[in-house]
Amino acid sequence: MSNTLKRITSIVGFFAIAISLRYYIDVIKPSFLLDLHLYLQILVLGIGPLIGGLVVVNIFKRPNFLKIFGLNYWKTILIVFIPMMLFSLVGVIENGTPSFNLFKIIGIIILYALFEEYGWRGYLQSELSDLKKIYKYLIITVFWFVWHLNFELSGSNLIFFMTLFAGSYGIGFIADRSKSLVMAALFHSFFNISQMQLLGEVQLNYKLIIIAISAVCAILIMRYNENKSFLF
Repeated sequence: MSNTLKRITSIVGFFAIAISLRYYIDVIKPSFLLDLHLYLQILVLGIGPLIGGLVVVNIFKRPNFLKIFGLNYWKTILIVFIPMMLFSLVGVIENGTPSFNLFKIIGIIILYALFEEYGWRGYLQSELSDLKKIYKYLIITVFWFVWHLNFELSGSNLIFFMTLFAGSYGIGFIADRSKSLVMAALFHSFFNISQMQLLGEVQLNYKLIIIAISAVCAILIMRYNENKSFLF
């Protein structure tokens, strides 16, 4: 089998698994989901790209150029801890005590994004790494968009497609520079945090401020690698 055919077969296999699981969980809604804790229900939604990526990377031996923590384990842990801590401190503003529940929810949102990112950035971006950026990110965006089961031709879906395209560029850049799935997941989660109704009790201005602070801190902390050369 030629490398091109193997690549196409792997991409098709990856996406077939990813979208099939998404459809099964989000549309068919199997009864066992109702018995799961809310946090597990959230995580299960992102399991398709994770399973699809694991299959093609480990069974078909396709590329994955990213590691879980990338260039630096402790820096990555610190970067993830910052938004979790900041959101927990919103509780101090609201009722005088830190919110451990918000701390947990932010951790779950980042973990969910990590599931997705193993597929989109870990596998698919690695698979398409030799393409020009515009083609690579456009292909990823199309798959990512369809995976969300968005088929209606509407203005809101067009905006959502363009948002995913911008995200493919931005998260893709972070992934390439940091070599870290967690870093890609963190920036992915920033969008989810700004949208998710799980954080409906947190005012939008607090969300945006915390996201901005967390993003700046992440870039500054990861600015230098172990050799003290510029990372970004």
